[in-house]
This record gives sequence, C-alpha cells and structure tokens, in this order.
Amino acid sequence: TKKSATEAMSKNLSQENSGLDRNCRIQRRDDATENASLLRHPKTQNSLDNLTEKEYEDVKCGDICADFQCTRTALLSYFLSLFPIVRTLRHYDVKNDLLKDAISGLSTACLHFPQGMAFGILSSLAPKYGLFTSFYPVVLYVIFGTCPFVSIGTNAVIALFTANLVESHVTMPPSHTGGTNSTNDSMTFVQVNDVDFVEAKAALAAGSSFIVGVLLLVLGLLRLGFISSYMSTPFVSSFTTTAAIHIITSQIPKAIGVHIPLISGPGKLVITYIEIFKNITTVNVGSVVTSIICIIVLIFVKDFINEKFKSKLYMPIPIELILVICGTVVSYFGQFNPTFDIPVVGSIEAGLSPPSLPRLKPGIIGDSVVIAIIVFVLTISMAKVCETKNTINTNQELVAYGMTNLGGSFFRCFPSCVAPPRTILLKTMEAKSTLNGIFSAVIILLILLFLGEYFQYLPLPILSIMIIMAIKNLLLQFRQLPRLWKLNKYDFTVWIATLLSGVFIDFPYALYCGVGLSIFLVVYQSQRGKFGLLGKLKNEDLYVEESQQTTSYPNVKIFKMESSLYFATAESFRENLYRLTWDPRGMGKDPEEVTVTVNKAPARDGQQTGDLECERMETKYVIIDCSSFNYMDLTGMSALSAVVKEYRLIGIEVLLVRCTNSLLALMKRSELLETVGKEHVFPDIVDAITVTASDNY
Repeated sequence: TKKSATEAMSKNLSQENSGLDRNCRIQRRDDATENASLLRHPKTQNSLDNLTEKEYEDVKCGDICADFQCTRTALLSYFLSLFPIVRTLRHYDVKNDLLKDAISGLSTACLHFPQGMAFGILSSLAPKYGLFTSFYPVVLYVIFGTCPFVSIGTNAVIALFTANLVESHVTMPPSHTGGTNSTNDSMTFVQVNDVDFVEAKAALAAGSSFIVGVLLLVLGLLRLGFISSYMSTPFVSSFTTTAAIHIITSQIPKAIGVHIPLISGPGKLVITYIEIFKNITTVNVGSVVTSIICIIVLIFVKDFINEKFKSKLYMPIPIELILVICGTVVSYFGQFNPTFDIPVVGSIEAGLSPPSLPRLKPGIIGDSVVIAIIVFVLTISMAKVCETKNTINTNQELVAYGMTNLGGSFFRCFPSCVAPPRTILLKTMEAKSTLNGIFSAVIILLILLFLGEYFQYLPLPILSIMIIMAIKNLLLQFRQLPRLWKLNKYDFTVWIATLLSGVFIDFPYALYCGVGLSIFLVVYQSQRGKFGLLGKLKNEDLYVEESQQTTSYPNVKIFKMESSLYFATAESFRENLYRLTWDPRGMGKDPEEVTVTVNKAPARDGQQTGDLECERMETKYVIIDCSSFNYMDLTGMSALSAVVKEYRLIGIEVLLVRCTNSLLALMKRSELLETVGKEHVFPDIVDAITVTASDNY
C-alpha cells in the first residue's frame, strides 16, 4: 500500500502546474505518505458496513407491536409481575429466611413506632396519623415491593413537605383557644385537641398521598423508572441537607418550649430564628432539661455503644423505643405536664381509621407532584445503595411506591417514603425478603389497637429531639464540599445554590433552583465543548491535539468538537471550524479566489510564514472527527450540510470519520448522506488520511 501510494503521488505531482514551490510540495507529500501508511487496505464506512453486513434501519411499528403481543400468556405474565409477593412465596425458604425476616422486622418496628409518632407531629397532624402511615404502606409494600431492605413509612423530609402543604391550604379556626392547657404552644393543641381542624388537615394530606400514588403508579405502569437518573447525587445531597435544616428549625421551639407564631412563606426560616431569639426569655426549663438528657442518651447509645460494639451486638440497641417507654413512665409518675408545664402527646385514640375518601383540592397538585418526585428519588436511591447483589427493578418499585401511597390515602395516611435509619437497619440485620414488613406491621397494629393510649403522657420534647437526632447525619453532608470544589466546580455550584435558595427563600425553592440550575449547567457545558485540530504523534499512529510533538499534513486539516451537534452547539461548531481551517463564506465559486481570503494563523516554531502560506494554499481536505456526535438534531444537520456545501464551492472536500451509530442511522434516513457522499465517510482517521495521501481519492 505504501509503495503504490508513493507511485501515485509521483504521477500526480508531475501533472500539477501550479505556481507553488515544487520542492516544498514533494517533500511534504512524501512525509504525508510515510505517516499515512497502513498494514491493511483503507476502507470507507460504506465498504466496512457491506463487509460486516451491518445495517442502520429505523425501528418499525411492527417491531414495537411485536413486543406487546396481547396473548393470554403475556397478559398473565405481566399481571403476575405486578405482584412480586407471588414469586416471593413460591421460592421462600422458611428454614433459612423466616428467622432473619422476623428479627429484622421486629427490630425495624422499634424504629417505626417512635418515628411514626414523631413524624406525625412534624407533618402538622397528630401521632396517630404517623402510626397509620407506618402500618398501611408497610403492608402494601410487602405485596408490591421487590427490595427486602426498603422500609416504607414515615420520612422526615416528606413529613416536612406535608406540613407545608396542609398549613398553606387549611386555615386555623378563629375561635381556636388552644385546648385544656393554655400555656402550651398552639401548634401542639392544633395537633392534639382540635379534632375537626386536625381531621381537615389529615384529609388534605391523604389527598396529597392519593395524587402521589396515582402519579407514581402511572409512571411505573408506563415503565418510566429511568427518570431516577435525572437528579444528580450532589443535588440530592444538598436538597436533603436543606430539608434537615428546616426540620431541625421546626423542632427547636418544641424542644426548648418557646412559643412562636405560625410562620410560612418565603424567608420563613430566617423569620423563625428571629422569633425564637425574641422569645428566648420564655423558654421552658423543664423542656430544656428533658431535651438535654435525651441528646446525651441518644449520642451515647447510638454513636458510641452501637457503633463501637456493633460487631458484638446481635442487633443495635433500640434506644428510641426505650427512650419513649422510659419517658412516658417517668412523665406519668413525675407529673411533667401539670408540675413542670412540659407539653405531652395527649390522648391517642385506639383502633384503626375506617376507609374514607381523601380530600382532593386543585391547589395541592403542584406540591404533590414535587412530593412524588422526592419520594421516588429518595426511596430508589436508598434501595440501590443497599441492594448490591441484585439489580433493582425501578419500574416495579415505582408501582410499589404508587400503591403504598394510593392505598394508604384511603386510611388517612400522609405520603409515605423510605427512612434511611430503618433501611440501614434492615441491611444490617440481613433481611431476606419483603416479608419482614409483616412483623413490623403486626407490632404497629398492636400499638394502634391496644397500646397507643398508654403513651399519651410522652413529653413532646423527647419526640422533637428524636427527630433532630434522626436526621443529624444529613447535616454532615457539608463535609463533602471541599471534595466537590476540588473535583467539579459545577457540582459545587449546584450544591451551594440549592442550599441557599432553600434556606433563605423557602424549602420548595431548593428543588426548583437545584433542578433548573442543573439543567442550565448541562446545556452550558455542552456549548463549551472543546474545539481543536488534530495531528499525528511523531513515530506513532495516534491522533491527538496539535502540539510540538505532532505532525500535520499539508493538504489535510483534521477538526474535532468534543460535544454533540445540535441547536445549542451548531453555530459554535461552524464558527470554530472556519476559524481553525478556512472560512469559505463570501468567497466566489472560482477556486482561485481561495488565495485572496486565506485565514491568517501564527507560524509554528521553526516554520516560515511563506511555508505556512504554501501549506494553506494546497489544503484540499477537511476531516471532521464525529466521535463525539452522540446526538444531532435538524439544526445540527443543517449546519453540517452547509459546511459541506460551502467548502465544496471552493474546491475543498469534507470527510467524516469515526461517526457514531446514531449519526450513521440519521444520515442514512435523511438527505445528509447524499450531501456528504458515501465515499466521504470513513470508519477511522487513518483510512481517510491514507486515501487522501494517495491522491487517488
């Protein structure tokens, strides 16, 4: 190939009668021939496709319909796939799995109970509604869920969103007096004593759960589980950190016994702290002492004993449950409420809630859509973190999350989601199947039917501190900021912007700002793709960005853009291509006019200006490396077609190399391939260089 290429070069050189220096041209063409040598015959993309019998065809409607044949077997298989419990029961190993599921389920119930009560209050409702959300969704997930480590139920972030939703759509009655203990904060008595007001908020929260369930169920049935990839890890981290700040802020007044008015709207976090400091002199000493004791006990047991001796403990000490029981007993015999004016939970009705229709209101649809997205992202993220052996079926998980929220909405449950502490506990206890939820549900059922009334003397500061300690690890995500700054400034920007918007404006704005900024930065980065000319490494067959260590070809320019070619990058692609090679715009159809409007470029070291002009004047080919063109729209096609036509007018041919499969398919079903020409598309740069160097092209 090398010999034939050299002979062809010599023959063509003898036929050229231009005014350029002949010795200069011969020397450079010999170098090009040497560099372009191949150990195989050069191929165009078309000849390679014919050799490999590869085709780039559009997907036909018949092929799509073939995947959805409506046969009896297909319908039965699809129906059974919606109920993973059937497969679980068929393959369940009672001897090896039952004990693990029982112990892990009972251990998780020790967290379900105190968290259900605490998050029931955090959601601006009452403890019993948190227990409802810890029972019905758990049972439904056993039927529809697939991950044994997902503990569906109450969640601090979702409870906070629920509180924002119901407080902005349900107005407190003007005649509200505050219940039997007038010294307690009004929020406590709204939750405990004003039955009608709390029931109205619970019905609205159930309506939100209904909308969340319908949305997630539809997404699951449509197999749209891939949407979980559209929220980056830095955004989720910053969003949950913002939620932690809001949650802690909402619990501080209850933990120290400060009475502040109900605050909502933009800037409420700042206003809340202003109100706390304005009323700091009215703190309840009994509440402060109770909170300090709880903090010490929780840190000592959870962060010291459970962590230091976790290899020796069969299960972590359920300190939350122990604290609830001990706090209730001590409060009852010590008369905390009448003696020290410490607010308590109050009466908890025994029994389950009868089925009832949730309250639907058009104004809650937007907030419910946001909650649905957060439920899916948080839950599927925890499932993927814990389930390392098997791949998570995100579509079926969507169905499961939809059914848990949809079914729970008819029993006065607010939106349910996974809670990281319970999920990590299930992972630690090595739960074998979703049947562990049955054992958790049984314990919660016993509490709802028989034991709930015994916890009416539980001090509210204990629940507030439990909420704060449950999400304190979310605040530790600040530690990843130095690493983000070092690795990716864009991720750092998203993290900070999400946090600041959520803290200084309002929590929902953290979602809007984070997602919007993430999308903007993706588009911005795609528009800033790197442009450059490629050269061949000396004595190597690699093509890299031009430098002192590379050689170039006198009649060829190799251009590459590191981005897809679409509406946002089309103009930039065209301008940079012309800037680095030739700008044919405004030139006549006579190829001789090229000598008048050649782009000026600084000469490289050791290269005379005359040599550079000589090199530019004999350029015949512009090679475009298309390896980064993963996507091309109509604007990108128009830009590429215009480039090919404009170069062709001045006698320069455009060659495309390393085209992606999507680009080849697009070219085949459009007029772009006809514009470029099959003979101008090559599988690699070496093929194009070899053919152009032989001058037989």
